[in-house]
Amino acid sequence: MIRLLALLLFAIPALASDVTVAPTIGWISRAPELEYVWDSANPNVDGWPLAGTTVTWRAHVRSWRAEASSVPYVWRVDGVEAARGTVTLAPNAVTVVELPWLWTFDRHRIAFAFIDETGGTSELEVFSDALSVGFWVEQSFYDYFRANQSSLGIGSTGFEDWAQRTIGLFNDMAGLAGVIDRWRLQKIVIVPNGALPLNGLPPDASLGANGATHPDRLDRTVDLMWGFRNAHLNQYTRGTRIDPLNWFYTGVGALHELGHARYLVDVYAWDVRHAPPHFVIDVPGVVPVEAGGLVHRTPEQGLMNKHYSFIDRYSAIAMNRIAGRRAVLGNYNEPRNFASFLNDLPAQNRVTIRDGNGVAIPNAEVLVYQATRTSPTPLWYGAHFDATPDLTLRTDAFGRVLVGRSPFGEVVHAPDLNTGVVIVRVGDRVGYLESRLFNLAYWRGETELADHELIVGRECGSEGPRLRGPSWDEVTAGPVTLEWDSMVDATRYRVYANGRLVGSTRSTAIDVRLDGRVYWWVEAELGVCGTRRSYPSRFVASNETVMRRRAVR
Repeated sequence: MIRLLALLLFAIPALASDVTVAPTIGWISRAPELEYVWDSANPNVDGWPLAGTTVTWRAHVRSWRAEASSVPYVWRVDGVEAARGTVTLAPNAVTVVELPWLWTFDRHRIAFAFIDETGGTSELEVFSDALSVGFWVEQSFYDYFRANQSSLGIGSTGFEDWAQRTIGLFNDMAGLAGVIDRWRLQKIVIVPNGALPLNGLPPDASLGANGATHPDRLDRTVDLMWGFRNAHLNQYTRGTRIDPLNWFYTGVGALHELGHARYLVDVYAWDVRHAPPHFVIDVPGVVPVEAGGLVHRTPEQGLMNKHYSFIDRYSAIAMNRIAGRRAVLGNYNEPRNFASFLNDLPAQNRVTIRDGNGVAIPNAEVLVYQATRTSPTPLWYGAHFDATPDLTLRTDAFGRVLVGRSPFGEVVHAPDLNTGVVIVRVGDRVGYLESRLFNLAYWRGETELADHELIVGRECGSEGPRLRGPSWDEVTAGPVTLEWDSMVDATRYRVYANGRLVGSTRSTAIDVRLDGRVYWWVEAELGVCGTRRSYPSRFVASNETVMRRRAVR
């Protein structure tokens, strides 16, 4: 069954002749579009199709030509051909090609492919059970991508290819991090400049909410949404680097914000700064260790911190707590169930306190300082640590101290208060205890008693090794030499490729023989400071045939 649908929303301006005119598979939607059920008690079923009923997969193919053209296409399910034919693409519009399919909650791969008149092959593959994503984009933002994406030199035709590359990167990161859910782009809605938000902001919208966070709060057909406003275009015009941190290559910043729409918190909220008036620390002996007043940086790096090319362990576990569920209390940033896990804490927590050399500190007074508000004016993650300790404790003969369920009080990450860290002082030595560690223990099943360790008198930092090569998406041949910078105090490096340990060395390079597309990173063993991992990179072995715009989305 084929149904052609011309979606000529707004006129596309004349483009330079060097911009590719090959058609683009913009996205694959599923019909009927079902709304999520607000405050559902069973979101693993509510809002999903009924098992055994017919749904329709719809490939949205964007033609850039001024005249109609015909292309042969094929649908595949789990790599097996399900339908084929020829479709006539409407000029300068979107044409929809459909595939009926019996719904099941099991995961399948649905792929649509065609060969265009230039001989180029395009294929887009999605996960059948993926959470649905909606992108709303203002006209000039969309036009800029159409006019400039070709400068990347990778066959990217415009916003649609960029959007699929972004969703694809999330799915790759999810697989490597053990995240169960996958995402699928359900719709791209082009609107006039200045139109976002389409239906205003909800009355309980958080500080900074705008047309990007809430492009259309009344649309409940998608599980996650984000808006691209022309006013924010400068954030996405960062050159032609083939690098995930170039937002014109992949929208990793949008992935971070979609994490909030799923209910995740900013992991960097466990950083501590001494930079009045936003952050005020009156605890004796606390001095900045980095520019900007930073006195503590959480070692949990990744998507919900400030490096977006891998999913941090904390956020991966939080996402898996609600795996398979549709949105329940909002599909925008922030939903009403935002950060609902912050107070998952063991009933009792025992902390072993060690000095900067890793030696336990016995029979010592322990002063614990909690955070309070800095001022009546909302300031993101503001905190005030006054000079009066909130808890006075003492370690036992083994350097251990019981701190109860929550030495933090109620854990809050909000515009006007951030209570996820306490400052711990032992004599003239200071350390920082994060509620994040208590959450991780609780999720491991340590709901009654959990053990933790805290170093005082030494700030271990958060950075892992910096990778040197190969560069992102470099095509290599034969054995590949992976290289990285050395780290002070590193005793050994462990090298991972596609989630598998491929080597351990004291050197800063290793030769490996790998096939296909490879994500790799390095973990450094740093003695008392534990391990720190690098940001990942990606390269392609030359024996893999890379199909233009082929991706699992």
